[in-house]
Amino acid sequence: MIEDLQKEIKQLKFNVKREPNINKQIELQKTLYRKKLELLDLIHEKDKARAGITARELINRVDNMPKVPKYETGIAKIDASFLGGFETGLFINLAAESSVGKTTLLCNLLANIAEGRRTVFFNFEMGDRLFVKKLKELNLNDTQLDNMIIDSDTNKLEDLIMEIELYAEEGIKFFGIDSKMKIYSTSGEKEYQQISNMSKELARLAARKDIIIILINQMNEEDIKNKRLALKGSGDQKYDSDILLFMVKDEQGNRKLICTKNRMNDRLFSIDLTIDDYRSANKPIETEFVSDSNLYMANML
Repeated sequence: MIEDLQKEIKQLKFNVKREPNINKQIELQKTLYRKKLELLDLIHEKDKARAGITARELINRVDNMPKVPKYETGIAKIDASFLGGFETGLFINLAAESSVGKTTLLCNLLANIAEGRRTVFFNFEMGDRLFVKKLKELNLNDTQLDNMIIDSDTNKLEDLIMEIELYAEEGIKFFGIDSKMKIYSTSGEKEYQQISNMSKELARLAARKDIIIILINQMNEEDIKNKRLALKGSGDQKYDSDILLFMVKDEQGNRKLICTKNRMNDRLFSIDLTIDDYRSANKPIETEFVSDSNLYMANML
């Protein structure tokens, strides 16, 4: 049943793109959306069937999962810092002040992974013309162009979660979202509660579907001024994150990537990062691991 719906959805997507009549296109879009919801209900039913198992059953299920290596990002300094790349089932926050290069880093990271498998980039910050300009600067090859899926429309939280679930069912493991500030919800809750719910939902989704979600986040002006590494907005963003990364820039324009939380192995680090490192084919680099994240911003002075 799931496979049949997936095929039907794929055909509907194709038909939407080919339909020249705008009214018919809208009707096809509505049908596509209903089919996606139907598929999502089936997926959730399948997930519910796995709830409430014993500790022995859980251990056996995980032990019998296919052995998947860590995902190398293609950025040698990052891969070395994480001792070989990212495991699956991670919710990662990447934060910085404006214009430090968060989007550029994430685009390069996803493009590197797209050399071997499909990735999804949710672009909510740039118009299509500007984003295409950035993509062209990456000099992507044919494989990367075909493997990078770009979604610029699904910034409603409920729809975003649905799309990620559906892509995950197709076997896609790596997702980038730019950015938290452009995601909205129709729940009617106050902003702090929406931020908290967004963080929880994305973290649960990453763990449940065994995927990697990187969310671009921001820092507020007060924290930047006081050299504190903290995410903008309230809620449990820090606690929901499996990995917390901050990009900071000194007065000379030098950038550092700082890890202040790492549930994979608890190793924290600070590395220098330049645009030349993003597509680096260098050998693994030795990384100095540290324990006191409070000293990071002070080191930028």
